[in-house]
Amino acid sequence: MPLVEDSNILWRKFLRGYSLRMEEYRALCKNILSGTYSEAMLATIVARIYYKPLGIDEIYKLVEAFVETGDIITFDSKYVVDKHSIGGVPGNKVSLLIVPIVAAAGLTIPKTATRSITTIGTAEKMNVFAPVDLTMEEVKEVVKKTKGCLVSTKKLNLAPVDDVLLNVQSELKINPATLMIASILAKKKAMGIKYMVLDIPQGRGTKVKTLREATRLANKFIAVADRLDMYLQCAITYGEQPIGHTVGVALEAMEALETLYGGKPSTSLIEKSTGLAGILFEMAGITSEGQRLAKNMLESGKALEKFKEIIEAQGGNPNIKVSDIPIGTYKTELRADTNGYVVQIDNTLIMEIARKAGAPKDTGAGVIIPYKGGRYVKEGSIILQIFSNNESRLDEAYKFAQDNPPVIIEGSVRRIIKPMH
Repeated sequence: MPLVEDSNILWRKFLRGYSLRMEEYRALCKNILSGTYSEAMLATIVARIYYKPLGIDEIYKLVEAFVETGDIITFDSKYVVDKHSIGGVPGNKVSLLIVPIVAAAGLTIPKTATRSITTIGTAEKMNVFAPVDLTMEEVKEVVKKTKGCLVSTKKLNLAPVDDVLLNVQSELKINPATLMIASILAKKKAMGIKYMVLDIPQGRGTKVKTLREATRLANKFIAVADRLDMYLQCAITYGEQPIGHTVGVALEAMEALETLYGGKPSTSLIEKSTGLAGILFEMAGITSEGQRLAKNMLESGKALEKFKEIIEAQGGNPNIKVSDIPIGTYKTELRADTNGYVVQIDNTLIMEIARKAGAPKDTGAGVIIPYKGGRYVKEGSIILQIFSNNESRLDEAYKFAQDNPPVIIEGSVRRIIKPMH
């Protein structure tokens, strides 16, 4: 077998677009993890993948090399399943429902999520209920007790070279699709996942704008997963408005818990959660009517009891109530200036308003959207509530929302432009 080239030669070879051998990908990943390459060199690696996307074989090799740089977790279960989303739609708190629904039905679902300081992720929301930065042994113990967990990858050492490249992507503000495929599948492979449903939100304001683009991405995920002996199905979901009625760490945690308790259900949250959980049930072959079983787990209270078990096993208070979750102490509202139907909710503006209010660093910051698309509202009705623990941040978010209305009502005037003189 030919020897692997010098690290700089290997780097140049990759940048020029050559297809590397398996041992060369291993060497490239080891060099990245060991700090051999400078920040500038790492940036060019990510940029090369962005401008010259990897092929299926290359992604597969990169996934295997990613996995080998870290630890691998195995579970003593026939069905180890997971749900993952590529992100891009606000309010997507479905994992907080899917994990207890699936675990309550007897499948093993060790859900992991990467901690983030810029997005409102699953780990941040679960941290409202219980610690999420668990070690490998702690995760195994939680899953042994409850069949499920909702934890961060911080202490798990899963494909750590991927974390290095994720930091580079964050700095460059680019997210190469083929590197995203490698990143997601490497983390799942290292967690021993055998069956997975991948949520691909599609539409205006998401990462994937068209159905055609979403289908191409789904087929690439499936092709790589197949080579990894992982059974993957992709669900292309409606992503043109937030899931549920809340965006923000504590607000989303509240809505998820309220839904588990059976109060004030959000149609979009329930339908998406039970739909994705149902796909996992059907993939595992335990039923041919997956969503019906998922709704039964939710409506019977079994999912709530399982969620309490998971909270307790992870070191949280299983008796936490919706009213126990602290949200922003300052609040303001936007009201409808006309009668009409909600015809659009701008995802990008909703996220920007939540960020200006302090989310996700301020866990109490965020927004409530009382009326979703298609609903009729009367003039003067509250169409957006903004929360924050910082009064000046709240003012900034409110002014931004006034200038950039995120909830569009049929026939409403969005902005008035006057002459400069």
